[in-house]
Amino acid sequence: MGRREVTAVILSVFLASGAGQASGLEPGSPLQAPPRPAVRKQPEAAPRAPEVSLARFLESPGRDAARVRLWLRHNREARGIEEGAREFLGRLIDIVTEAPPELVFSHERVMLDAEALAADSELLALADARTELLAVLGRMDPDFQVLEGERFPPWARDGVVDRQALAGLVFARTGRAAALPVEVDRLLAELTALDSRLDLQEVQLLPVAEEALGAVLLGLTSGEATMMEVVHGLHFLKHQQRRRLDLRVHRELLLMEVARRAGCAVEALPWANPAEPG
Repeated sequence: MGRREVTAVILSVFLASGAGQASGLEPGSPLQAPPRPAVRKQPEAAPRAPEVSLARFLESPGRDAARVRLWLRHNREARGIEEGAREFLGRLIDIVTEAPPELVFSHERVMLDAEALAADSELLALADARTELLAVLGRMDPDFQVLEGERFPPWARDGVVDRQALAGLVFARTGRAAALPVEVDRLLAELTALDSRLDLQEVQLLPVAEEALGAVLLGLTSGEATMMEVVHGLHFLKHQQRRRLDLRVHRELLLMEVARRAGCAVEALPWANPAEPG
């Protein structure tokens, strides 16, 4: 056995014996395994409150009565938007069916049928989501008459929350210095940004979408627009309507969370300026 083989055997026996510093190895010896670097534990980022996440809310609103009512309102109004789009598509299909074959391309007929099927699928998905939520809550309402006899509360009023008065509410509840907690301050900043988006949606985008669909319908009657452009206009309008609904619901969630942290009802939040109900 050569010198190299003998050395290899000695090393293998040595390492198999689990020898280390306790076996007489000097610190820094090439035979000693290098120390593992210390792992620094990174500070965990504070998670965003699930109460103000629209996506989480729509997935699972919980069991709080106010949140369930808000979820049902979103579901019902979303169904109304989809039903309006489906009715519009039905009228287009009727027009195309009665039109002479040479005036409507075959692919346009197929496209309208596909759009109608997609609308039916969306309506079914919304109905299934509602039924699933009610089943979790132990309620059954196949005819969509839940809360019949009750009116959905109006959207919370528009305007700016009075920060100083809100700080007073927090102080009265907690006894701490009359300054808003950081989390409440962040919620108010988020609310301000959302109000700007909602104003843009209601004042500019929705009217433009409605006007655009009307213009393309006139173009269709005069032969200056195609059925594809009409469907595109319908999609754009429906998207803006759903977007407005989502922003409204998200705003309600923010106000609910601000009120919860202030220890009051949403209706009791102080407003910096007179505002009409939303």
